[in-house]
Amino acid sequence: MSGSEATTRKADGARADSETALAMSRFIHRKILLRLFLGWLFLSVAIGGAVLWLEVNRIQQFVHELALRESASFSGESAHNLDKIDQGALEHLKRLAQQLVAQHFLIVELYDRTQQLKLEAVRSGKEFSEQTIDQYRHKFPKEREFSHQLHFIDGELLLMTLVPLDGTQDEPIGYFEGVYQVDRQVLDSIKADLLRTLLFVTLGITFTTLVMYPIVLALNRGLIKLSGDLLKGNLELMNVLGCAIAERDSDTNSHNYRVTFYALRLGEAIGLAREDIHDLIAGSFLHDVGKIGIRDPILLKPGKLTPEEFEIMKTHVLLGVDILSKSSWLSGARDVVEFHHEKYDGTGYPQGLKAEAIPLNARIFAIVDVFDALTSKRPYKESWTMPEAIAMLERDSGSHFDPQLVSVFAMIALRLHEEMSGLEEHRMEAMLQHLIAPYFLGAATSGAAPKK
Repeated sequence: MSGSEATTRKADGARADSETALAMSRFIHRKILLRLFLGWLFLSVAIGGAVLWLEVNRIQQFVHELALRESASFSGESAHNLDKIDQGALEHLKRLAQQLVAQHFLIVELYDRTQQLKLEAVRSGKEFSEQTIDQYRHKFPKEREFSHQLHFIDGELLLMTLVPLDGTQDEPIGYFEGVYQVDRQVLDSIKADLLRTLLFVTLGITFTTLVMYPIVLALNRGLIKLSGDLLKGNLELMNVLGCAIAERDSDTNSHNYRVTFYALRLGEAIGLAREDIHDLIAGSFLHDVGKIGIRDPILLKPGKLTPEEFEIMKTHVLLGVDILSKSSWLSGARDVVEFHHEKYDGTGYPQGLKAEAIPLNARIFAIVDVFDALTSKRPYKESWTMPEAIAMLERDSGSHFDPQLVSVFAMIALRLHEEMSGLEEHRMEAMLQHLIAPYFLGAATSGAAPKK
């Protein structure tokens, strides 16, 4: 390698590392902001709801006191004995009731101690409102107890109140029921006070959340650096392990980079979940990791393997699974490593799975692995043209490959191949590192991968 090539490769690597670190930093910032926002939202709803409940109860008590003040004329001597009311007393009570409905009450009703209706007055023009309000009628409370309910109906704040009435000897004589309408001025004042209180609560929570952001960020600065180093180390380990096998088998790392790129793009094209793309990337890098346990005379044999040798070669699958079992971080790669030699019609190995029984990531990788093998030049063959490679995939669609995946890949294969063609190996590595880093950020910080 010349000095200029080494310098270029080093610069590309440094740029890729810088982009990965930047992506990590942005992801951490987004994650902290998201969690602070969710905390702000929860506190706003919880505290705001509690304040709203307290305010509504305060308003209800305030309106109830207004209603009691106006309806006090029905207690004492004015109420008489509702069990033995005469015509004169009835007329007197009607006048009192009309005075109330002329002020703030929409409806006034008097009941005797046996809960029989003795008198009713309704404000003129509010007969229809009475029918609407009837569905909220009170049940009669226990003796000497009162009840009240606040309702917001048709833009009006109404209090339904039921008050026990006492006679001159302070004995119970009946019940007063009324629907009290809060006038517009008082209602506007109540609304303004309520909104002001909720606004102050929300602003307080918002200010606290904004103050917490730099504090949380400062506390997590060390964690961010550690996560970045962990991510970089894991990606390098995966890359080194995959490339070590690729170089032993094919004298090139480019195959690993290309199949990982093709698999990533095909996964994105079919809308694969980000966690699954994470596993697909790892599996693509490490798909043949088990070949590290295959002896050179078989692994590097230029000619066709004998049936006995092929049986030995097939053991690289289980060897790969055994290697992955040593690392929980690489466990997601298992589907590709274990099943990428299965065929859609069930004639593959090691288990002879068919169709959708083959894990989706393995079905994806089987296509891109064969595609790259066809379109790459090897010591024992020339590269196929794109039409020839696509035709071969389509010919084996339904037998070797998932036909739906082949249809999707056929539409993007030319573009993907052009992107990778002519790229030097170190440029492939730098580009791929930049593309795959976001899918591993979530794993490095115990969360989901970020949106692109």
